Amino acid sequence: MKIKFWNFEYEFDTEDAKIVVPLVLVILSLIFTQFNKEILLTLTSLYYILYFFSQSFLLKIKALWNNWYRFRCPSCKSKKVFLQGYQGYKSDEQYPYYLCADCHQTSVLIGSGLIIPDATKPVHKKNTQKNY
Repeated sequence: MKIKFWNFEYEFDTEDAKIVVPLVLVILSLIFTQFNKEILLTLTSLYYILYFFSQSFLLKIKALWNNWYRFRCPSCKSKKVFLQGYQGYKSDEQYPYYLCADCHQTSVLIGSGLIIPDATKPVHKKNTQKNY
């Protein structure tokens, strides 16, 4: 919906309504009702804090979780993986290759996490012998 006010023209959509409508309702309730003003202002500030900051906070928590979860060896689920270098994997694009410190399995980092580059090879189980 477009709003024209003198020479100004503004487009009002649902995202703007989520911000403006609660503010208008709070102003009207402060003027015309007998509710406790401190409680109304506290609830309003809580609404806007949750509206503006909770989505970005949850996205950061999700990114941290994905980062922690996807950097695990696909064969032994160890977190002890380190970067070997970059090579092409089924395309011209360069992918990072990681090596597991426990089972010595090479894996490739793609969008969903670490995978074993050649699925036809058998997955090596964790080596229980210590090689010094």
